[in-house]
Amino acid sequence: MLAMAQIQDIRFLQKFKGLSLRAVSKETGHHFETVQKYVEKEDFNLSLREKQTRKSKLDPFKDLIDQWLNDDRYSKSKQRHTAQRIYDRLKELYGNAFNVSDRSIRAYVTKKRPEILDPCQCSLPLDHSSGEAQADFGSAQFIERGTLYDGYYLVLSCPYSNGGYLQLFKSQNQECLLEGLKAIFEHMNGSPREIWFDNEFHHSRCHT
Repeated sequence: MLAMAQIQDIRFLQKFKGLSLRAVSKETGHHFETVQKYVEKEDFNLSLREKQTRKSKLDPFKDLIDQWLNDDRYSKSKQRHTAQRIYDRLKELYGNAFNVSDRSIRAYVTKKRPEILDPCQCSLPLDHSSGEAQADFGSAQFIERGTLYDGYYLVLSCPYSNGGYLQLFKSQNQECLLEGLKAIFEHMNGSPREIWFDNEFHHSRCHT
């Protein structure tokens, strides 16, 4: 293929100087067919061959593998197909006609299984308004004046601001709850508009 500068010379001599194709060939030293080609050529973009998709030996068996993996959605985890079990079943069904390596089966199953078993991976965004809080009681060990106690803690968390406040108690009852909330409100110099009570409070809520 000629350089673009050479092509421009050929076209200039023919189109603007009016030389014949044979005269241009003699002037430039290029073959007559080459001169004719570039004088008549309009599109100088390189034509790219369409990329060919290489067929895999596994292609004829993919539908059956997908079917088995899809059936696994309704089976217990221990009863689901492993890649080795799929390979063995295909060997049993097709014999010598099945000429795919177990490595190829493992690679395909590893890629395909999540798509089939969990086709819609989605999540709900956690959106908390300001003024909301959540109260939880939990058990903990703590040391008071050198003595280790098995006690409880009340935590009031504020998801909107990602803040949290903690109170420790030796018991877990309504009196401890009210005392703990009072201490936290005094420390905050305010109170949330709404509190969600979880765990032992049976997922209830109250407005303050």
